[in-house]
Amino acid sequence: MQKMRGSGYRVLVLFSCFFCQSRGAIVPALIMFGDSIVDVGNNNNLLSIVKSNFPPYGRDFIDQRPTGRFCNGKLAVDFSAEYLGFSSYPPAFLSREARNENFSIGANFASASSGYYDATSVPFGAISLTRQLSYYRAYQNRVTSMIGRENARRLFSKGIHILSAGSSDFLQNYYINPLLNILNTPDQFSDILMRSYSEFIQEQGELE
Repeated sequence: MQKMRGSGYRVLVLFSCFFCQSRGAIVPALIMFGDSIVDVGNNNNLLSIVKSNFPPYGRDFIDQRPTGRFCNGKLAVDFSAEYLGFSSYPPAFLSREARNENFSIGANFASASSGYYDATSVPFGAISLTRQLSYYRAYQNRVTSMIGRENARRLFSKGIHILSAGSSDFLQNYYINPLLNILNTPDQFSDILMRSYSEFIQEQGELE
């Protein structure tokens, strides 16, 4: 260790720090996409009309303050992180907490009022799934530059990826958009969503 010099030493130290937060966890990282069910604060950093940065949101969470979660306390993904052994939660990608050391356990790209259907997010200024994937690509590049290609590949391939979406597509788009509900039956629109879902999974898989 003492003989190491220059960039090799810095990479090793950074690698050690990068994984210290996930030590003891069953998996190295949690990566999340979707809508308000899993959004932990991305919308607070957007010009969106859909935000949860005011009480009573967050009243039962850490420090009893709103965090951008559309809930008074923890989301299901927060409980999942705890059960998997993480000591903290993956940060919202657009938040101030999205620093290098906090990315050691993953990142959250979800945005309230987004859906499988990209157009669902447009009226609300939310992040579409397509854009969430582009943020994920930027996150991967950032992590790879920090810990190296092979270590990053291991983190992404062994990490858990969660996608939760679909309700906004119907409640905030199909049921109020005559262009959709006149031209498509609920089953036909569901087929459109399934195609979008399949394309998302394929594109996300190609980024691993």
